[in-house]
Amino acid sequence: MVDDDSPSIDHQVWSAVDPTGENRVLIDAAIHEREDVPLWLRRVGKDLGEALDRLAHVGEEYRTSILGIAGAIVVLVPRGWAPLSMHAETVFQAVQLADDGRGEEADQLLAAQGEGDDAWRLTRVCKRVGVMGANDPELSRLFRERARLLGLAMEHHLAGRYDASIPLLQAQLEGITMDVTGGKKFFTKGTAKADLVDPKHLAGIAAGLAALQATYGQDVRETQTRGSLSRHGIAHGRELAYDTRINSAKTWSVVDAFVDWAMPKARDLVEARMAERQAATAGSEETDERGRRVDDREIAQTRDALRLLQTSAMGWHTRRGGFRADLIGSVYGEEDFMRRGLPANHGIEQRVSADKQEVAYWRRTVSGWVLGLGIVAQRGGAFGEYLYAGQDAPAGLPSEDEGGWFAHGETPPDWSQ
Repeated sequence: MVDDDSPSIDHQVWSAVDPTGENRVLIDAAIHEREDVPLWLRRVGKDLGEALDRLAHVGEEYRTSILGIAGAIVVLVPRGWAPLSMHAETVFQAVQLADDGRGEEADQLLAAQGEGDDAWRLTRVCKRVGVMGANDPELSRLFRERARLLGLAMEHHLAGRYDASIPLLQAQLEGITMDVTGGKKFFTKGTAKADLVDPKHLAGIAAGLAALQATYGQDVRETQTRGSLSRHGIAHGRELAYDTRINSAKTWSVVDAFVDWAMPKARDLVEARMAERQAATAGSEETDERGRRVDDREIAQTRDALRLLQTSAMGWHTRRGGFRADLIGSVYGEEDFMRRGLPANHGIEQRVSADKQEVAYWRRTVSGWVLGLGIVAQRGGAFGEYLYAGQDAPAGLPSEDEGGWFAHGETPPDWSQ
């Protein structure tokens, strides 16, 4: 929540972009000696010479950018903008206009960020929402529907139908917030209000989304024509002049920043739901209506790891003319597979043919089910893909165990999403 004890805005920005403070220490050491810069660093700095001068130059630019971000937040957030995903130079121009008392011109300049050649910014928001909930069929379906509605909001915005775009955008702000926070709300007060403050991420600093949440969540107790951004006033028919290009563009900017904040929350939700579901189905030998195992522990993670190896193996073959026998170990280690959700002892097996024109990788999941992926080099630089799924490990390469591997172009149920 936002409160009077929140750190200064520039401190909030620094904390988000440099959580450990290491970059700032180096910059301060390079630019000028300060008492809080470690003595060892000041001593080393005296012997760095030209390198320290270059660091000082880069540090000045870095610090200027931080101050520019803080300035944009100070000036533009109270006007209803979330400026951090916009073109930096345009944002700084808008800040200067607003500082000069030309706020309407600043708003017009920023509103153009989602129009014409810059309409891709709105498309990006829709696409990002569309992939939220990935690896959870039900959530994925719901977020695709949200992306569809945001696509309609985009069409309305670009066509000048701001009366339609703004309510759609505000509805998705509320709905996504409730989805990823367990029912908390964007547009409310009291205990039901979602806490959007996340100091580790720029979009979530107290002076950012949380401040905008207060602006867009204001009550409108009397019917008016002030052009308020209040969702309460718009949804309840109290604000009769909300339907403007500027208001729609401002709301799009908030949705853009909000999606930055919400995507990690959606991933956490997917993982929590998956863990709960898999705990309930652990040990089951049943399959669903599509033939996929109900006990799907580690199946998605194993598919992901095998696809990673496939892409890399084909790349190395193109360069060397043969598949590497040491892709696992020399190119990819434990950390690479752990980042994809597998344990440190990942257990992925690899086999390469004597002529290095065929390779296979497979892994037994924690449920005992084995997934495999084989690649066969073909003429003209093409590759054939062979997939495997079964209780036992494959007897060999696709050419050695034709009965176990699915033919090129066929997909076993457990390899489908």
